[in-house]
Amino acid sequence: MWRHTNRLVASVLVAGFILCGLFGVFSGLGMEKPTQVAFVILLVGATLWITEAVPLFVTSLIILFLSKVWLMGLIREIRPESTETLFLAPFFSNIILLFLGGFVISAALHKYQIDEDIARRILAKTGHSIPLMIAGVMCITAFFSMWLSNTATTAMMLALCIPIAARLPSTDRYRKAIILSIPLAANVGGLGTPIGSPPNAIAMQYMHEAGMAPSFGKWIVLGLPGVSGMLILIWFLLMIAYRGASTRISLDIEPHPSVYSRRAIIVIGVAFLTAVGWMTGPLHGVSSGTVALVPVLFFFGARFLSTKDLRGLSWDVLLVMGGGLCLGSVISAGGLADWLIDRVPTEGMNPFILALAFGIIACVMSSVMSNTATANLIMPIIIGVGAERMSPMLVGAAFSCSLAMALPVSTPPNAMAFSTDELAVKDILRPGLIATIAGLGLTFTAGWWWWEIIGLR
Repeated sequence: MWRHTNRLVASVLVAGFILCGLFGVFSGLGMEKPTQVAFVILLVGATLWITEAVPLFVTSLIILFLSKVWLMGLIREIRPESTETLFLAPFFSNIILLFLGGFVISAALHKYQIDEDIARRILAKTGHSIPLMIAGVMCITAFFSMWLSNTATTAMMLALCIPIAARLPSTDRYRKAIILSIPLAANVGGLGTPIGSPPNAIAMQYMHEAGMAPSFGKWIVLGLPGVSGMLILIWFLLMIAYRGASTRISLDIEPHPSVYSRRAIIVIGVAFLTAVGWMTGPLHGVSSGTVALVPVLFFFGARFLSTKDLRGLSWDVLLVMGGGLCLGSVISAGGLADWLIDRVPTEGMNPFILALAFGIIACVMSSVMSNTATANLIMPIIIGVGAERMSPMLVGAAFSCSLAMALPVSTPPNAMAFSTDELAVKDILRPGLIATIAGLGLTFTAGWWWWEIIGLR
C-alpha cells in the first residue's frame, strides 16, 4: 500500500514538474528556457531518487532521455556546436571505467574464493578473545570495503561470522556486537579509496572536470586516517555498549584451500598490479579508468571470468552513477549552475561553514535514501555554487554520504545485518547514530585540517 502511494505521489509530482517546464512556469524565477528545462530535470531526478518510485537506475535513464529529447534541442539553438555525446559521455566516463574495473576484480576474487580465504586466514590469527576477534572482523571488513563492493564484503563477512556469533548464548550482548561490527566497518571502509563507494567516485569525477582531482594514492592518504580513527571509535563504542558475559570463543576457522591454484595466484597478481597502477598514476600518466580496463580485458579475455560473470556485475550501480554525472552535465549545460551561482549567497561566507552545511544535508538525505543518489543531487549543486575550496567540500560531501548509518535502510550493509534477525532497529540506531555524528565531527574538524596539510584544494 505504501509503495503504491509512493508511486502515485511521485507520478503526480513528476507530471506537474514537466507541465511547469512546458508552460514556462519557472520563467518568473529569472530562468531562460534551457535553464527551466534543466531545473525540471533536476526536480524529476530528485523526486524519483528520493521516493524510489522506480528503480534508481531507471531514474538515471529518465534523466538521459529528458536531456536528449528536450534539453539538447534548446541548447543547440544557443550553441550549435554541441554534440550528441554531451549527455551520453558521463555513462562511460573515466570514473565509470574505474568502478567497472573494481567490480571485475571483486568478481574474480570471489569466484576463486580468494577474498573468503584471506578473511579466514586473518580471523584464524585473532585467537579466541572476543574483543580481539571483533577488532579483526572490523579490520578485514574495512580493508575489503576499500577495494570491493561493501555489499559483497558484508555478505561474505556475515556468512563467516553468523555461525561464530551463534556459539554464544542468545542473551550474550557480544552476539550483537559481532554482527553490528560488520556493517559499521563496511560503511567506514568505503572512505579509504576512490572505488570504495560511489559517492567517492562521483566526487572524483567532478574534481577531475574542474582540474583539481587528487590521484588515487592521494585519496588513500586523505581517507585512510579517517577510516582508522572511525574503526577505533566504533570498536570502543561496541565494547562499551555491547559488552557481553563471555570473554573467549571457539572459532574453529581454518583457511581453505591450503595452496592457491595457479589461476587464483594469477588473479591476485593482476589485482595487485592494477592497484599499483592506480596508485602510481602521476608517474606513468595513464588515467585510472584506462588502468581499470586491464583486469577487465585480462579476466574476460583469458576466460578467468565468463559471460555469466559479466551479467552478474552491478550494472545498475554504474547506471545510477552515470545518471548522476549526466545530471551534472544537465545543470552545467542548461545554465542552471550559473543561475545558482548568482542567487546562492556564498560570497563572503566561510567555506568551512558552507561545507559543513552541505555535509549535514548530505548525511540527513543519505540516512533515508541511497547515498549514491544523494551524491548525485548534492555535488552538482556544490559545483554550481562555485564555492571557494571546492575540492574539500566535495570530499566532505562524499564522506558525509557514506557516514550516514543510523537506520537499517541507510546503507545496504545495515539492511543485510538487520535481515539476520539478530538485531532490532534500536540496536542499529544507537551505535549508528553515534558513529554518524562522530564521523561528521571528525570529517569537519581533524579531516578538514588534514586535507589542508596534504594540499587538497
